[in-house]
Amino acid sequence: MRPFASTISLEEARRRLDAAVRPIARTERVRLDEAAGRVAAVDVVSAIDVPPFARSAMDGYAVVAADTGSATRSNPVRLRQLDRIYTGRMSSVTVTRGACAEIATGAPLPAGADAVVMVEETASDSDGGIQILATVAAGQNIGRCGADIGAGDRVLAAGDVLSPSRVGALAAVGHAGVEVFARPRVAILSTGNEVVEPGQPLAPGQIFDVNRFTLGAVVSAHGGVPESRHPAGDTVEALMASLDACAGADLIVFSGGSSVGERDLVVDAIAARGEMIFHGIAVRPGKPTAFAMVSGTPFFGMPGNPTSCLSNAYILLVPFLRTVARLPPHAPRTLRVPLGRRIVSAADRHQFYTVRLRDGAAWPAFKGSGDITSLSQADGYIEIPADESVVDEGAIVQVMLF
Repeated sequence: MRPFASTISLEEARRRLDAAVRPIARTERVRLDEAAGRVAAVDVVSAIDVPPFARSAMDGYAVVAADTGSATRSNPVRLRQLDRIYTGRMSSVTVTRGACAEIATGAPLPAGADAVVMVEETASDSDGGIQILATVAAGQNIGRCGADIGAGDRVLAAGDVLSPSRVGALAAVGHAGVEVFARPRVAILSTGNEVVEPGQPLAPGQIFDVNRFTLGAVVSAHGGVPESRHPAGDTVEALMASLDACAGADLIVFSGGSSVGERDLVVDAIAARGEMIFHGIAVRPGKPTAFAMVSGTPFFGMPGNPTSCLSNAYILLVPFLRTVARLPPHAPRTLRVPLGRRIVSAADRHQFYTVRLRDGAAWPAFKGSGDITSLSQADGYIEIPADESVVDEGAIVQVMLF
């Protein structure tokens, strides 16, 4: 066995990751229907007013507001109708005193009109005239030209995440596409002679590859593009060949081979290809996690045990990846509930302990680092600091929900 050269605290690991992370600079142009969730790479300024014309905010009648000054239900004002105006066309009439034009919601306001009377406040008379039953003020029930967005207004700033409403704003000013930062390409593979692709037959002593798929799901959910690779065998040569095959990725993530056994050779492969930033963190699960730079590319060596691998992916990989992708920090939902059963934690190690929510309490769900159901059957996790060895039943804990 080869012991860890050193084990650092979780806080120190995060500090070193923060010092190494670099937001992606590469950009690309995408269609608007592919833009949701992407990060804008440039400011976008509107070349037009939105709406590009004054329009009716109601179904009703476009009028000169001064005509309605004395209108009531008991003393209506009668106006003659000049036109019917629907959406998608401009009227050729000019509304003057004593006249009006029927108008649909969203239709362009005709020349001369300065207000719209809602259809509920009107009536037709037997001679084809329109009875106005209520007073309106100039500008009432009208959306003015440029009321939403003015020509020259900034619609989008570089660094904005494209929410549905921001995508809609781009469409409103006529943009069919937008320049965004590229999604980081993340090369992912598992190591170990025992690892077999799902769908293949299992020989004695072999297991299916779990981590490549859990890591890929995490990467996809947090702004990256997973690029899966076939498992690498337990030789330094195979691992170095796999590292070389990942050249061109923005981030490399291996699982397995980062512990202290004689066959855990990722450390040796990194020594031949890059610089180790840290190897070993005082956390549970996930102590053997490593971080390095390989020819300028960030490299995560995640533990091979599925729970350790996925747990540290949430804790360390997600913040790093989101910074590379220029996404805001992840803010998981949290709940404060009592603990259903006492937990004893490992001394001097910051523990992430999975829990299930049941009957208004958090119940321990952790089985072991090698058991994926420690996470798949959990609703979230609690953190137990390194200086705490026991969390008593009934203690109020904060659950980070998956």
